[in-house]
Amino acid sequence: MKPIVVGLLGITHPHASARVRALREIEGVEVVAAADDDPRLTYFTEKYGVEARTVDEVLQDDRIDAVMVHSKSKDMVPHALRALAAGKSVVVEKPGGGTVEDLLQLAQAEAQAGPGLVVQVGYNVRLARSIGQAKELIEAGLIGDVVSVSARGAALVGEHLTAHLNQPADMGGALWIIGCHMLDSLVHMFGAPDSVNARVHKSARLSDETSREDSAAVLLNYPEMSVTFSFDGHDRLEWFESSRISVYGTAGMIEIGILPQKLRVYVDQDRAGWKAGWTEWTESYFTPPFARTESNKFSELPELENISNFHPEMRGWVDSIRTGSPVVAPVADALAVAQIVDACYRSEKELGASIEVESA
Repeated sequence: MKPIVVGLLGITHPHASARVRALREIEGVEVVAAADDDPRLTYFTEKYGVEARTVDEVLQDDRIDAVMVHSKSKDMVPHALRALAAGKSVVVEKPGGGTVEDLLQLAQAEAQAGPGLVVQVGYNVRLARSIGQAKELIEAGLIGDVVSVSARGAALVGEHLTAHLNQPADMGGALWIIGCHMLDSLVHMFGAPDSVNARVHKSARLSDETSREDSAAVLLNYPEMSVTFSFDGHDRLEWFESSRISVYGTAGMIEIGILPQKLRVYVDQDRAGWKAGWTEWTESYFTPPFARTESNKFSELPELENISNFHPEMRGWVDSIRTGSPVVAPVADALAVAQIVDACYRSEKELGASIEVESA
C-alpha cells in the first residue's frame, strides 16, 4: 500500500480538523505539516500534532505527496495551482474558489496537471450513504421516470453575519458558501440544469445590507424534469438537519435526509426486492452532534464533531491518488455548481428571469 504524506495550506476553515481526523484513520496516511499566516496556526498545529511551516516549506518538501487547501476562498485556487506545479495532489475546500473564474482556472490546471495528480473539491454531502443509495435506486429505475424534485438547504443561524460568509472577493454569501452543498448533491444526482430562475433576497427585519444572507427560491430547469431548491440562513436546527431532497417518479418516490441520514422509499407495487408502500431507514439517532460544544480557537465557526461524510470523502481522495480511481467530487461538478449560483444571482438582478447555465 502506497504511503501518503499530507500537508495543509490554510487552517482557518473548520473543516481542516475534520479532514485531518478522517485521514488519520486511513492506513498508511500521515498528516505532517500546516501553513497559514494567521496567528492561530500555532494553536491548530499543537492541537493536531503537525508542524507549523510556511507555504513554501510545505510545497518544497519532497516527502509531502498531497495538500489540503483550507484557506479563504480567494486564495484556494492560487494555493492549489502552486501545489499542482510542485507535483502534489490536492483537495480544495468547497466551493473551490471565490468565483466562477476561479473554478475555470482550477479546471484548466487539472487538465494540465502532471500524470497521477488528483484534484478533488471538498464536497462531501454528496457522499452521504442516503444520497448514494438514492442515486443508485433512481438510476436502476425503481421509482420509474423522475418527474420532479424538491430540495431544501439552510445555513446555521447567524452564520450569514460571520466574516467567513462575508469575504469581499467571494461572488456571493450564504447561497454560495453553504447552499452550494445541496446544489452539488443535485448536480451529482441529476447533472447540471439548462437554466435557472431565482429570487435571492435578504430579510430586512433580520439582517441589513452588511450581511450576505441569501434567502433563495430557485427553479432548476431540466428538459424532462422540474427541480425546486429553497434555502435560508434562519433555520434553528443544526447544519443539514433540515436539509432534504424529495424525488418524485412515475412509480414511486424517495425522500432523502442528510443528518441524521435518512431514506424513505415508496413504490407502487413490489419491485426489485422492495415491498409496495413505504420502506424507511434512519441511521442511529445516537450519532455525534454536528458541531463540537467546545470553543474553536482556529476558526470563528465551530469545529465539527460528526464527520461521517468526511470518511468516504478522504478515502475517495486517497484511493484516487493510490489507484487512479474516479474522483468522488470532481472539479467539473464544482464548476457546474459555481455556474448555477452565478446564474441565480444574475436571475435575481432580472427579477427572476430565466438565465442559461453555461456548460461545465
